[in-house]
Amino acid sequence: MYKRFIFTLMPLLFVMQAFANEPFTIQNTHTIQVTSKINQQSYELYVRLPKGYNKSKRHYPLVLINDTSYSIATASGILHLIEGRDIEEVVVVGISYSKGTNPLISRTRDYTPTFAPEETMGHSREAQQVSGQANSYVKFIETQVLPLVISQYRIDSSRKTFVGHSYGGLLGTYILLHQPELFSSYILGSPSFWYDNKVIFEMEKNYAKHNSVLPATVRYFIGGKEGFMVTDLKEFMSILDKRQYKSFDYQHTVIPNTSHFSVFAQLLTEGLISLYGK
Repeated sequence: MYKRFIFTLMPLLFVMQAFANEPFTIQNTHTIQVTSKINQQSYELYVRLPKGYNKSKRHYPLVLINDTSYSIATASGILHLIEGRDIEEVVVVGISYSKGTNPLISRTRDYTPTFAPEETMGHSREAQQVSGQANSYVKFIETQVLPLVISQYRIDSSRKTFVGHSYGGLLGTYILLHQPELFSSYILGSPSFWYDNKVIFEMEKNYAKHNSVLPATVRYFIGGKEGFMVTDLKEFMSILDKRQYKSFDYQHTVIPNTSHFSVFAQLLTEGLISLYGK
């Protein structure tokens, strides 16, 4: 009886082992390798196509996200539930951290707008030594990532959304104030406006000196438990209220009972519904 049980169990164990060796994949998502001609760093693009993509000929809005160590899986899960129900279908493209680089160094280099070696609130002193290369990263997005994606997939190039959280929210605001038309809309959460003595406020001030139009739709979000960062965002919103930029559609939402870390899934959901709700 015991031997019969062992022999019966062995095939099941082999099957379980085979499944255990299979890598986990996100449904409807594949990877493209790309090397930046600007900073010579290599990245992966994670492209998630909507369920109905292969059954239609329509062109879809593009949602570009960063910090893909957590954002691409979160976005995929959210879209699995709400896409085609609460919002229209979209193509999501996530840009990884640069390959072979510590993620905290990669995001500091690529997402921060100024070189700030003495910034004490960043990830580390080592990371700050390569800070301030957002301009190169944005050029990479503009000249390589977007053209590549638009050439290979049916993208409605008039409807491109940038999603950024934390340093990514800072990066999105930097794009907004330097190349606002690179994206038609922005979902920006918990932006690190404290960075480099609030340098983003000076960038907005400089933009206002030369521009009365800000052609973009922006949805800012922040967790109610984020302390001084809530104050920073409200201060920034107050400044925008006074500017009265033309062609600028913006809102900000403080999401109660959420922290810097728990807010992302909710802000992404609310942002997508706000922009692409049915």
